Amino acid sequence: MNELLDQILNLKRLSTGDGDVVFEFAREMPTWGWLAVIAGCAAAGLWGYSRLVGARGPRIVLGIARGLLLLLIVVLLLGPQLSKQTERVEKDWVVFLFDRSASMTVEDAPGGTGSRRSREAQLNELVREARPVFDDLRAERNVLLMGFDGASYDLRSDGGAVSLGEATGRRTRLGQALEQTMRRIAGKPVSGIVVVSDGRSSDQVASSTIRQLESRQIPVFVSPLGSAEPIPDAAITRAEWPRAAFVGDLVPVTVDVESLGVEGQPPRGTLRLVDDATGETLAEERLTGDDSEPVTLTARPRNAGDVSWRIVLEPEGPDLTDSNNTRQVRITLADSPIRVAYFDGYPRWEWRYFKNLLLRESSIRSVSLLLSAERRYIQEGEITLDVLPRTAAAWAEFDVIVMGDLRPSMFSEEQLRQIRDHVAQRGGGLLWLGGPASTPGAWRGTPLADLIPFRMGPDGGSTDRGGGPSAWLSPVVMERAPAAERYGVLQLSDTPGEPWPSELTDANLGWSALRWAQQLLPSAMKPTAEVLATAVPVGTTQNPAPLVATMRYGAGRIVYVGTDEIWRYRYGRGETLPERFWIPLVRLLARESLGRGGAPAVMNVTPEIAETEQRVQVSVRLLDQRLMDARPADVKVRVTPMTREGEAIEGALPTEIALQPDSDVTDAVASFAGSWLATEPGQYLIEASDPLLAGMGLAARVEVALPDDELRVPQADHEALRSLAAATGGEVIGVDAITTLPEKLPNRELRLLGTPETETLWDKPLVWALFILLASFEWVVRRLVKLP
Repeated sequence: MNELLDQILNLKRLSTGDGDVVFEFAREMPTWGWLAVIAGCAAAGLWGYSRLVGARGPRIVLGIARGLLLLLIVVLLLGPQLSKQTERVEKDWVVFLFDRSASMTVEDAPGGTGSRRSREAQLNELVREARPVFDDLRAERNVLLMGFDGASYDLRSDGGAVSLGEATGRRTRLGQALEQTMRRIAGKPVSGIVVVSDGRSSDQVASSTIRQLESRQIPVFVSPLGSAEPIPDAAITRAEWPRAAFVGDLVPVTVDVESLGVEGQPPRGTLRLVDDATGETLAEERLTGDDSEPVTLTARPRNAGDVSWRIVLEPEGPDLTDSNNTRQVRITLADSPIRVAYFDGYPRWEWRYFKNLLLRESSIRSVSLLLSAERRYIQEGEITLDVLPRTAAAWAEFDVIVMGDLRPSMFSEEQLRQIRDHVAQRGGGLLWLGGPASTPGAWRGTPLADLIPFRMGPDGGSTDRGGGPSAWLSPVVMERAPAAERYGVLQLSDTPGEPWPSELTDANLGWSALRWAQQLLPSAMKPTAEVLATAVPVGTTQNPAPLVATMRYGAGRIVYVGTDEIWRYRYGRGETLPERFWIPLVRLLARESLGRGGAPAVMNVTPEIAETEQRVQVSVRLLDQRLMDARPADVKVRVTPMTREGEAIEGALPTEIALQPDSDVTDAVASFAGSWLATEPGQYLIEASDPLLAGMGLAARVEVALPDDELRVPQADHEALRSLAAATGGEVIGVDAITTLPEKLPNRELRLLGTPETETLWDKPLVWALFILLASFEWVVRRLVKLP
């Protein structure tokens, strides 16, 4: 029947048999309007025939026919049509966020038979088991697979399997990943977000993101990876060592060891310094967990050249990851003699024994001079000076300069500036040997005053008549300070674990008491100075005070010794104690000049350990007159990303930097400086690439780390994930219960009404045939009844 009606009406798109098809008008009219129209059409039709003369019956029939014709015209004007409402169903979305940071490599996830496996292995197993879940969800919903570390990104899906890729992200920012995800799914119906992570993040989920999740009723389901209980992680967090040293020197390697992620549990185990070439353990220290101070490993190398050592931490008990248990150490060892120039004002006892000690030491070539006001010099040593050095090049012949108790007037103002520049720019060492006559008081106001590690005068506490520190009124004994351990000096004992002999602090022995020493007040020490030894007064209640101090100055180092009675230690063990006191101090000062002495140019990089987005200052100093005569407009250096093994990373592009001339220019040194912005973590080699400096081996290494490094605290944070789920109405789903996810997801699909599909009826042949039929009927009847 409906098909017949469709044919009669000549319908093309819609069918009267479709239950969703309705009849309507394009221009709607209320019911009272229809009543008025019907009444008006009937009245108009009857009124038109009421005044004609003729039989009553035919006139009524004709009036009705006219009224129907008028009503048909009104109906056609209102646009009769058939209409079918269209509807579109939009599937809801399920978003998966998989943690792809480097913490996935941590092995703290439970495995079989009590063993541990990596979080990455745990995640891969979850993804394999969840493949049917993904397939079911794709059949009914839209599934978005994303990975995240510092930011979120799409993951590929190969044949239904999720392709996770390598977990290499150096930081995790779950809050930022969720914020980016919310922007990605803005305006879409979302049934839930599933976060599969260890929960450790360097940022927090913003309250605005939580409010947005709540307002859109998007629950966050979390699946925690890793161990719920934190496992301690013993780690080497920092290591310092001299980049150059002498053969036979006591080389200190200072190591900071921490137990990451677990407060109040200092690490226990063994810290070893291993020679990579031979596998020999050079030094070893036991970590008892009783002290959180840095540990200093000291080794005495025997062969010259570039050596590679390795710091190895062997934890005692469970350790979360061993990726932070080693650190590489590279040192250049020199077998060349240290060149020392010793100047003093009179032949005091310390002069006599110290100059002889320098002469006996085979690794030192020295010259010792007594300078007098009459310009009569007494000179001893292997090096002969015809005249005091008067040029920067002449001072550059010495690695260490020793200033005893003499007046600065023995040198010209220009010579003093040359000594200062030799220390600051060439890395020379300066050893002050205090005395009762001139040092340090007479040096105040000279170019070398800045090279004294304490203040003198009103800011430096009590002074003697020379303007320097006053002397102790009673004898003192010397005690080693902790900083000496870091520098590998003042190790006078043969007993392991006891670097400072106990007899040196026993004044009753007589020879261990220093009869004269300067009282250097702690408040007078300069901010960058470090105390290597203190003076403890005998028989008084006065507090100990600094006695031996060191300080960096530019590229070089200074050591100040506030007593000239170290010679008294000879009465205890002969030459052994004075030798162990002085020679390591001289070697410490000479280390800074290694690689600079005789070098045509030097490179300095600050800092050598940087953080991302930090600028690394790079400077090159030209020391050779031939290079300075070339007058380069700039000096080019290259920054190359390196592996931890010291190899250039394949495919990585180096960065070129043009160093510009700076104001630090003298007649003997031309300086060029610039900076490099460290944007990515890793190891970098900075080397001179300028043709002018080709073949000189100018290079330095820089380590760049993230301030929020992913493995800085590698323990999982399941509590953060639980809090996120609770705040958004989600749930915690164990990795073994991921198959239950579909039944927990709410249905958020949308049914959207589209533009109705219509088919007009006013233009159909049947409608126009009815119109013609009514009009013809009226005309024929009028003729039959002979109405005008």
